[in-house]
Amino acid sequence: MRKIILFLLLILITINGYSLTRLDNLKLELKSASGLQEILILDELQRSYWKIYPKASLKYGNKALSVSSKINNKLQQTQQMQNIGVSYSYLDKYDRAIEYMIMSLVSANVINNIDLQIDAYYYLATYNNIINKNVIAFEYAIQALDLSKAYKNHPGLAKCHFIIAEIYYALGDLKGAYENFEISLEQHDNFVNKTSLALTNEKLGEIDLYNENYQFAELHYKTAAENYDEINSLESLVRTYEVLGKIYKETGEKQKAYEYIQKFADTNEKLNQEINSNKFLFNYEYYNVIGNEDKALQYFKLYTEYQDSLRLAINEEQVQILISDIEVKHEIEKAITTEKMVEKIEEKEKKIEELKIESDYIEKAAKLENEKKRLQIEKLQDDRDKEIADQKREKQRFIFLLILTIIISLLLLIIAVVFISKYKMKQKHTAELEEIAKTDPLTQLPNRRAVLEQINYESARFKRNAEPFTIVISDIDDFKIVNDTYGHDAGDKVLITLSNLMTNTIRKQDICARWGGEEFLFLFPETDKKGGKIISEKIREAVEKVKIEYEGSSLSITMTFGICTFSKSLTVDDCITSADKALYEGKRLGKNRIVQYSKKLK
Repeated sequence: MRKIILFLLLILITINGYSLTRLDNLKLELKSASGLQEILILDELQRSYWKIYPKASLKYGNKALSVSSKINNKLQQTQQMQNIGVSYSYLDKYDRAIEYMIMSLVSANVINNIDLQIDAYYYLATYNNIINKNVIAFEYAIQALDLSKAYKNHPGLAKCHFIIAEIYYALGDLKGAYENFEISLEQHDNFVNKTSLALTNEKLGEIDLYNENYQFAELHYKTAAENYDEINSLESLVRTYEVLGKIYKETGEKQKAYEYIQKFADTNEKLNQEINSNKFLFNYEYYNVIGNEDKALQYFKLYTEYQDSLRLAINEEQVQILISDIEVKHEIEKAITTEKMVEKIEEKEKKIEELKIESDYIEKAAKLENEKKRLQIEKLQDDRDKEIADQKREKQRFIFLLILTIIISLLLLIIAVVFISKYKMKQKHTAELEEIAKTDPLTQLPNRRAVLEQINYESARFKRNAEPFTIVISDIDDFKIVNDTYGHDAGDKVLITLSNLMTNTIRKQDICARWGGEEFLFLFPETDKKGGKIISEKIREAVEKVKIEYEGSSLSITMTFGICTFSKSLTVDDCITSADKALYEGKRLGKNRIVQYSKKLK
């Protein structure tokens, strides 16, 4: 009877044939397809290969884009640009993904397709956020959000608030992230997308868990788990079951913690089976795409054999259980009818009792051995704890000394910085005072003290290399009349205006200084008698041409110049006195002129 049952059950579990995968069927259909049908098949192939083999996905995407362009289907062109962008994202080539998303956005704007525009903005926000361009990501997300609000696109609103939340999360703003995840969750009341709903709940639970808000964390993770279970997302279920187990462990609910840890283990086992199965399928698809048919067939056989082995393992187990049940029943029937069987049963029971006694002894011995080991481990742990405590104290002492050293160093550094700062401020203040002492406050020209220092410097240079220099003293003609007629403010304006004019007229190496009152002294380095006269004439002409406006009046000003070129026979004082004499000779001759010093003036 056992052979008959085994034979019948094995017939059921061995009925399994090889069949082509869904992707193979699509490839067969593609051979005879054209136009829009060809694009749709290519589109499905592209999406199917996103995770399996992104390079193949790109191949089908580019082919779909090419066919869309040939038949001038703008909608499909835009969609395929987005799909190609997604393919690049699976290859971690986010720059290329962004490039194609921008192209698809431009195309979506041209054909005025709002859904594709929202999707493009969403992907652009997502990819920029991944590469840490958070500000750009936020800008794209806001544009998508505005469009979604304007057209009351609830899936779009959910996606937009989700990516905005992700951006806030990436920037460490958990409050902003939580608020936007909640808004995204509210939008799910208006449409059905279990994947999105589950993921949003999981994200909220993650923040709740971080904030140790276990009640809300439990609620969100359980909702996520329910939705993941409905869509059979094993990887996500493993993740959520594990967290729920930890939550219940933290809250002291041991029974629930055990329940979810068991669910985690069971689901993880299923996931591993799926991963192994997908590994064979991936290799089959990969070698199929690159044209290695032998390898593809080899992995296809491994895939189907693995699937069969899973089913066979389950069925064989069921067969063994069924056979065991039949044998037990058969033995019981025989025991009832024969006395010999009763004796055997009694004998077995006696043996079981002996084994039980022996087992109890072994168990007690094992407990004693375990207790001995536990005490040894406790001693080792105590020694280790003591050693760690000593190391901790030593580390704390080192840290204390290090912090003390740093504090002392910082104090010394602060004192040094303060000292240097004060020293520099003092130097700066001294320099400023010195500058003030050498500057005429009204005209901001060098004063008598400053220009005398420069003249003495030029005198010393003359002694070294005999380079000539010329001193010119000038005076504003009839300046007293200006003051008496228009007032001292007008006189000050004349002084300031002429100072700026003369400074802008002379050369860079020349110096124009206020000598006193309305008198100015010019120092022309490396300039002989002739050169000094030319520069002075240039200044005189500039002054003569200027018109100074004051309270509706236009003032014409002239100046008289006395020139003396330094020589070996002169001291600095002699040279200045000679220039002054030449100036007064110019005044005597009628003003507004230049007079060169000569011995005749004596």
